[in-house]
Amino acid sequence: MKKKTFLLPGLIILLISLVSQTSFAQEHVKQKELKYAQVKVYGMACPFCAYGLEKKLKAIDGVKKIDIDVENGIASLEFEKGKVADKKTIADAVKKAGFTPDSIIFMVELPEKETKP
Repeated sequence: MKKKTFLLPGLIILLISLVSQTSFAQEHVKQKELKYAQVKVYGMACPFCAYGLEKKLKAIDGVKKIDIDVENGIASLEFEKGKVADKKTIADAVKKAGFTPDSIIFMVELPEKETKP
């Protein structure tokens, strides 16, 4: 019976330790490494649409570079180090341009573009 008494508190301490380390690691990635965002945008149909969206996205503090794929409705943003905007700021800029934002994904690096055969 004595072994079980020591086992449970040890497992609880281990679990708390793992959870706190995971939270710290996630926060560390958020603050230090995130540099890109991709936004799924509905309503773009032409290069002029992309131009209007680009103007609004460039107004976001920290945006360094923007690439808009009109055909797939995806805007890719690159941010200056340590100046990644939040989802609400990005979504508001898309709405101000007259489009509907869907998913906004933050990442450490952008995936390579697929080339059509």
